[in-house]
Amino acid sequence: MDVGLVSLGDNLPHPHTGVRLSPQQRFRQLVDLGALAEELGFWSFHLGEHHFSEYILSSPTPILAAVAERTQKLRLSTAVSLLPHHDAVRLAEDYATVDVLSGGRAELVGGRGVYRAHYAQFGQDQERSAEMLAESVGLLRRLWTEERVTWSGSFRSPLEAVTVHPRPVQRPHPPIWLSASSPESVDRAVALGCPIVIPTVSVGVHAPPALVERYREGWQRAGRDPEAGRVALHVHCHVGAGSTAETVDYWRPFQTGYLSWVLRDVAGAEGPLPPHFEALGSPEAQAVCGSVDDVLDDIERRIRATGGVELFMVQMDQGGLPPNETVETVTRFATEVLPPLRERLASS
Repeated sequence: MDVGLVSLGDNLPHPHTGVRLSPQQRFRQLVDLGALAEELGFWSFHLGEHHFSEYILSSPTPILAAVAERTQKLRLSTAVSLLPHHDAVRLAEDYATVDVLSGGRAELVGGRGVYRAHYAQFGQDQERSAEMLAESVGLLRRLWTEERVTWSGSFRSPLEAVTVHPRPVQRPHPPIWLSASSPESVDRAVALGCPIVIPTVSVGVHAPPALVERYREGWQRAGRDPEAGRVALHVHCHVGAGSTAETVDYWRPFQTGYLSWVLRDVAGAEGPLPPHFEALGSPEAQAVCGSVDDVLDDIERRIRATGGVELFMVQMDQGGLPPNETVETVTRFATEVLPPLRERLASS
């Protein structure tokens, strides 16, 4: 099982002091996190994409390119690239640039996003977002694998014998994953022949096993290459130096403040947080939070419940957590949780 480090690039103030990083400080922190991820042995580093909010990371490719210059082996990926909002030609050019600069380490996780207001701002019909995504994936593949592409579709102007440059290093092309948080999105990924990322923040703690099973069965029925049908599980995580109770008490303002902001300010929802957002430190929680031993047990339980995943992705810097404390929890996860976790999973 590979392990990836994720940041969605929110730039919220510290919940107690109100101190907020400048955009320059936050972007520098992301580049430093990427370098730290390689130093600590993570397989991949993933950056999100959002628009019109205090998620200030709207364009992940420049940050990934900067991380590429400070790393040698780390896979460089989006946490999600909002495919419907982009011209596939520009996506092909941008991610091929990162692929060339990094020597063939770029990956892309595609998704539709969840904010209806963003589609309105881009002048798009969210009801057609699944069609937009499918068209984008198909065109991306052709642009990366064919020298002269003639194409027509529904959501961009036709192409006549075009060749995009640079050509990606990876063959046949950089991997394209899809975010999958519903049975329909799982089926779409199978139909498009893409590996999937399941975000627990969207589906809760109990849904992933059924989604993984649906994906594995659908992939097999479709007769696809078993090695290509990879599954990733994305969780929020915080590992404390003390007890679980102490860790939960400390981290709660960062995590629940972040989730409250996502739901109310970004998504425009009202009412209390869902129970799986509030239940930190328990098996019902969306996030993994606690002492080293309890985090180890919780992650092992989640992975075994799915029957095993190929990639486990942890997000650890949200909600205004100071950079030095982010480094501490990421390091603790990599040095104290991961080694025994790998041993446990390998011995079964």
